[in-house]
Amino acid sequence: MLPIVFPENKLEYIPAFITLAIFTIFAWRTVVFFKKHSARELQKAQLIEEDLLSKEKQNKDL
Repeated sequence: MLPIVFPENKLEYIPAFITLAIFTIFAWRTVVFFKKHSARELQKAQLIEEDLLSKEKQNKDL
């Protein structure tokens, strides 16, 4: 097992926390992007479904 060594100077943690914050923000933005994109696609699919159902109903009436 590898020994765990913690740095004496706590300032050495700053770059790691900055990197962690950057990747966390990018991950959060990616999730938000996919949620918005999914909602837009769902809305488009509902509009297409309504259009097809109305056309089907018109064809049955003829």
